[in-house]
Amino acid sequence: MKNNLKHITILALFALAGALTFFCRVERHAQAKTINLSAIPTVIGEWRMVSQDTTLGAKEEKFLDDVLIRTYERPDGKRVMLAVAYGADQRKNFSIHLPEVCYKASGCNVTSVGRTAMSSPNLSLKQMVAKNPDGGVEAVQYWIVLGGKVVTSEFERKWKQAYWGTFGADAGGVLVRVSSLVGEGDYKKDYEVQKGFVKELHQSLPVILGGQLFAD
Repeated sequence: MKNNLKHITILALFALAGALTFFCRVERHAQAKTINLSAIPTVIGEWRMVSQDTTLGAKEEKFLDDVLIRTYERPDGKRVMLAVAYGADQRKNFSIHLPEVCYKASGCNVTSVGRTAMSSPNLSLKQMVAKNPDGGVEAVQYWIVLGGKVVTSEFERKWKQAYWGTFGADAGGVLVRVSSLVGEGDYKKDYEVQKGFVKELHQSLPVILGGQLFAD
């Protein structure tokens, strides 16, 4: 009986070691790749870029490898802001700051709305509403891609970060955020507008960049 237990224990340890080695190799193949955010078109369907903020990129240079912030406008005057942040190494510190943190740091009152899903593209988006100090209300949705996969929960994000930190695997991280000012207080309408923009963004991207931002 004791010998059988000993053999089972040894086999279990070998199996565990094999599994860890396998997963470590898999994650090591998810090496950070260069990402070309400037390849995002200035015209996305019926949306046209009307402004681009280049100051944040310089300010966050030591934390991020690339950042893009643009405002797009529809023919009827509706505007959507697109923000994309990329960090090549997410092992020790999640260099991409979550929108909740950034909005609160700027003095906004942030309310989490929950999650929603899109089928085309296949995405899980986090939703929140930010009330600016001047009284303006902004509807915000975002998603995160880590190691080529969309992360759907805070637990999964932290688990992956801890895993990479333990085994020394490299993996890039991308955060994509869309937001818009709520005109009449109905932020749900803005979420639908943003989803339409995200769909057209997905369709307009080069194949490689689409895979990096949407984990296609």
